[in-house]
Amino acid sequence: MIQDYLYVTVLVSFPEAFFMLLIGFNLSNYRDIKISKFVIIAAIQAMVALAVRVLGIYLGIHTLIQLISLYILVILFLKIKFYKAIIPTLIGMLAQSIIQSMVFTIVAVLGAIQLDQIYYMPRSAVLLAIPVFILSTMLLIFIKRKNFFLFDIND
Repeated sequence: MIQDYLYVTVLVSFPEAFFMLLIGFNLSNYRDIKISKFVIIAAIQAMVALAVRVLGIYLGIHTLIQLISLYILVILFLKIKFYKAIIPTLIGMLAQSIIQSMVFTIVAVLGAIQLDQIYYMPRSAVLLAIPVFILSTMLLIFIKRKNFFLFDIND
């Protein structure tokens, strides 16, 4: 069982956190950050996600825990003021949540699967991560090509 969670950590949680950061900061017009810092934050965030899964924390509460931990990691590693760090964190999480909701809803309707089964079945989470990452990549390419942003948190 723990091995399944490790797969989810590496194949789902890490890329998910990485995309949250990339999308959130690009949509906040804060683009001068080394990718290596995002990788470090995403790796730590993936470990938080693993702990949350292993502890069996419920779906809604696990999202809140991960949001708070990502926010704290952004403040610590990127040295951004706390009131500026919340904007890209929330935007990134919201973007990922919308993409996941779209994909999961389509799969749930077409496959007659309940959404909570996806969370509690690690292998299905890994398979469903593929279209989520494809859509996230497409969104990121659009944001970068069009130089699109929602907020400007630069000083």
